Amino acid sequence: MKKKRIIIYILLIIIACALAVMGYLYFTTPNIIFSHEPEIIEINSKYDAMSFIKKVEHSDIKQVSVKDDKVNNKKLGTYQILYAIKDQTFALDVQVKDTKKPEVTTKPVSIEIGESFDLKDGIKEIKDDTKTTVVLKNKDEAFDKTGKKNVDIIVKDEGGNETIATIPLTIQEKDKTPPVIKAENITLQAGDSFDALYGVSANDARDGKVKVTVIKNDVDTEKAGTYHVTYESKDKHHNRSEKTITVTVTKPQPVSGKVIYLTIDDGPSANTPAILDILDQYNVKATFFVTAQSPNYLDYIRIAHEKGHSIGLHTYSHNYAQVYANEAAYFSDLQAISDVVYEKTGVRSHIIRFPGGSSNTVSANYNSGIMSRLSKEVQNKGYQYFDWNAASGDGNSALPASTLIQTAKSYGNYPSVMMLTHDHSGSHSSVETLPEIISYYQNLGYTFETVDVNTNGYHHGINN
Repeated sequence: MKKKRIIIYILLIIIACALAVMGYLYFTTPNIIFSHEPEIIEINSKYDAMSFIKKVEHSDIKQVSVKDDKVNNKKLGTYQILYAIKDQTFALDVQVKDTKKPEVTTKPVSIEIGESFDLKDGIKEIKDDTKTTVVLKNKDEAFDKTGKKNVDIIVKDEGGNETIATIPLTIQEKDKTPPVIKAENITLQAGDSFDALYGVSANDARDGKVKVTVIKNDVDTEKAGTYHVTYESKDKHHNRSEKTITVTVTKPQPVSGKVIYLTIDDGPSANTPAILDILDQYNVKATFFVTAQSPNYLDYIRIAHEKGHSIGLHTYSHNYAQVYANEAAYFSDLQAISDVVYEKTGVRSHIIRFPGGSSNTVSANYNSGIMSRLSKEVQNKGYQYFDWNAASGDGNSALPASTLIQTAKSYGNYPSVMMLTHDHSGSHSSVETLPEIISYYQNLGYTFETVDVNTNGYHHGINN
């Protein structure tokens, strides 16, 4: 009996010691408590591994370190982070999820009756952090009736989030109308550059602007003659159109005898009636490179044309900063004055003079190199530009008439003369000097001719 008691006492002592050791270990061994197990984070979101720890038992969080972090926050999945404190290691599962629905912006779509369409054509933008798929909400959606309808689609991301969006759909009758090709007949001088596609376009009633291709081109710009360029355009429904233009390559007219081209820039103005009277008096025809600076006198364009004078295009505004801002601005201004001339004469003029001439440097203040480009582009559009080899100097209104006359007479030994004079509100001296200038050249045996597309251009060297 006594022996049994001893054994019991020994067992109790062992149990007490074990409990004491376990209690010691419990109250002295660190333990990490996590906020969530597993922890969930949003894909592409930033995270701090230490922020997942709710508390640390029997130690200080400052003693914890991240031993290993396998989390890829840019890819869906379950990953593990290992934390170390003293000689203990704790593992936390982290799930990277996509919990946000896709943000979808749609756009209208037009199709022909009976066609299906790529759903992505009706989507302007999808915002989501994972890849998405797009399907019809109604798999049996029919497109067999013309009219407008809303087509619902389901956009689903890799996280299983779905957004239902609506594409406005217009179903039209079969498109049987081909595109319209815009291309005009062109006249070039031999040696001019020619780009068959420059200024050529095609527009389709449904598809808008469509591609134009050249399918035939026999133009030889080095040899005078009549040539043809044939264009083709197709819309997305395979409707085809074709257009052929005529390209006339001319040889500059040789000058026989002494010829003078009297050119008058910047009109019409209050001085135009007097100038026309002088030209009538001396039975001389001139070339007016006109502007629209004096709207009240624009009808003198018609009057000059009816009297047999040649009408060329100078500029609508004569505002250098505006005209030479860029190529589009130049051609907009040129088209504006072309429309004025057409309205007054019923004729489209193809002879032009650049504001300041092709050699001007003022354009460099607004667009470097623009004259080098424009001098080619105007010819590609079927225009001929003209400079001059003689001038009276009346562009400077401060010069006296005697100086202008003396200057204008200094070219009397030239076999052919392209004389620059002016007609604007401040050019009274131009009117005063014109009779003597005309008489001088008539007495020298010069014939006064008007400018047309076949006339020598008297081109200057390009300085910009």
